[in-house]
Amino acid sequence: MVPVLRTKNTLIFFCLFFWGGFSCLHAQTVGTTTADFLKINQGAIPAAMGGVYTAMGNDVYSVSYNPAGLSYIRASQLVLMHLDSLAGIGYEYMTFATVTNGNALALNVTFRHQPPIDNGNGNLPVNADDLLLSLSYAFKLTDNLRAGATLKYVQSDLAGYTGTAIAGDLGVVLDKLPYGLKAGLSVLNVGTGMTFDQATQTQPDPLPMFIRFGIGDHQVFDGGKELNGGIEVFKPSDQDIKMGFGAEFWLFPGLFAIRAGYKWEGLGVSTQNVFQDYTLGCSLTRDFDGDDFSLDLAYDPANFDTTLEDTLYFALNAKFNDLHLF
Repeated sequence: MVPVLRTKNTLIFFCLFFWGGFSCLHAQTVGTTTADFLKINQGAIPAAMGGVYTAMGNDVYSVSYNPAGLSYIRASQLVLMHLDSLAGIGYEYMTFATVTNGNALALNVTFRHQPPIDNGNGNLPVNADDLLLSLSYAFKLTDNLRAGATLKYVQSDLAGYTGTAIAGDLGVVLDKLPYGLKAGLSVLNVGTGMTFDQATQTQPDPLPMFIRFGIGDHQVFDGGKELNGGIEVFKPSDQDIKMGFGAEFWLFPGLFAIRAGYKWEGLGVSTQNVFQDYTLGCSLTRDFDGDDFSLDLAYDPANFDTTLEDTLYFALNAKFNDLHLF
């Protein structure tokens, strides 16, 4: 009786959170959010698949898309990633996850840095950096329903001013559906806004919220080769609805995977460069004494409507299959 009541209360809480997230989402308008580094695709594997990871995520990269996906990990996992982006902007990303009592716990640190910005008119250049710290927890709610939550601390520094915010994510994954399908739903960055200058800023700038919904499929054939594919729809709080398609194929099981994705930016966005909206990537994995180590790569080419520079992801991914910290 107690587990049933706990499950019911958890579902009620998640429903209320999702309802609140939808309400806040519609309250924001284009160009009104801050901490824009939260909008990029985090993680080399999801980025290679066009960000399609809300339903398909089953590793530490899930912390940025749907924390419920963390519940699939079975031991400890560490990812260290560097991202080269436009205008010399760099991202450093670290996520560590482990299993505790059958549930998953993850810590993420993301730091964005860039060269000093020319302030013009003989003024000194200014710096702009961002920091994200997050703690995630995921668990299996019922036989085919998984849930997860993330607590975030966000800090942005701009020209000597500092803004901070506290936010949260919630997500669910429904698996064991027919034909190998599973579905995921998440609400991201629900929380406080940022105030940089108490003297002149009349109200906090909100964080960029997201509602994400995805459907994924997993198939195994031809001697253990795996094919994963999915479609995802997501709505940023200050932009139009977007869509992504992504796939992953383990060409050599347990050794080498290739990935591709396509991003549809939504209504009202120019499509003259649609062939720059694809993403590509791969992973090379090796087993060392029972642990898996891989190099994850992703490539997001320049779309000259929005950016003039390619984006490259490099990540070292370690799965310690026999390491359980709790």
